[in-house]
Amino acid sequence: MPARPLRLPQDLVPAAEMLMRTFQYPDHPEWGVQSDEQEQLVDSVRRIRRAWPAIRALAVVSPAMRDLIRGYAWEEDGKLCGITIAQREGTTSMWYIGTVGVLPEHRGRGIARDLVSRTLAMMRERGGSRVRLGVIDGNTPAQSLYRSLGFVEYGGSTRTARAPQGETERCPLPAGYEELPLGEFDWRTRFDLEKRIVPADLQEYEPVVAGRFKTPAMIRALAPLFRLLETTHDRDVVVRRISDRCVVARAGWSISKKGKGTNQIRVRLDPAHPELAPYLVRRALSETLAAKPDLRIELFLPNWMAAAAREAEALGFVRRTSHKSMGMAL
Repeated sequence: MPARPLRLPQDLVPAAEMLMRTFQYPDHPEWGVQSDEQEQLVDSVRRIRRAWPAIRALAVVSPAMRDLIRGYAWEEDGKLCGITIAQREGTTSMWYIGTVGVLPEHRGRGIARDLVSRTLAMMRERGGSRVRLGVIDGNTPAQSLYRSLGFVEYGGSTRTARAPQGETERCPLPAGYEELPLGEFDWRTRFDLEKRIVPADLQEYEPVVAGRFKTPAMIRALAPLFRLLETTHDRDVVVRRISDRCVVARAGWSISKKGKGTNQIRVRLDPAHPELAPYLVRRALSETLAAKPDLRIELFLPNWMAAAAREAEALGFVRRTSHKSMGMAL
């Protein structure tokens, strides 16, 4: 059979090369992997390869690391033409399929169905209880495939981007709030905020549980090593009400170390506090522009975070893709 489990780290570089061809859409060029993203992908793969001895060693003692990258490949004549990549979500029994791709000249042969079916079977064998994925809204063949395998739609998100342009003036934090730094391993703050703000109907397939946020002790111990291998400098802050010290929002930014690829900003906002949206988006945007003003900036937002989306649009972020979230019980 041409289908086989992923072989790591050997498959990393061929998979990256294949995916850069796979994720191009002539009818929707805005969906495709852009040139700056290709730079970032290649750099990330190289860093993972260099870190692989440490990852392999950690897998011996950390169950979470054993399921960091799993999936299947379809190989013909010694070349990859299809792939799935999945991972366990932290220490939970939930899984996420991050990549499903088949080269254009090999589509229509049932390769994607075979690879996804094998991946689902692997998850069940490894005690999986739920699985989720995201698919571009408008990619009808992919959506139909996932529905036929048992996935259902339960939410959505929007991917936006802003071209490098000028500076952004920060606005003051509204009265009654204060900003604090968020520690890299402060899982409790992240967990408590998500538990409170993620809509209940989304948590059937994306439940907010501690195991998705906690970092195992062994991985924390080796954090300095992995930090050297990261492609970005990351920072996060939280905003809380002064009156009761309740955290109601979070903002963060990831800035390219080498000045290649894209910068990323992120926002998580309690919908009950829309007045914080301008501060959060401008706070993160201004940090990225100050550090690397020549790179494109990307922001992913769930559809239920409307206030942040409006502010991003006002600041020049343009919708690139809309995504449907799909999930199923294993």
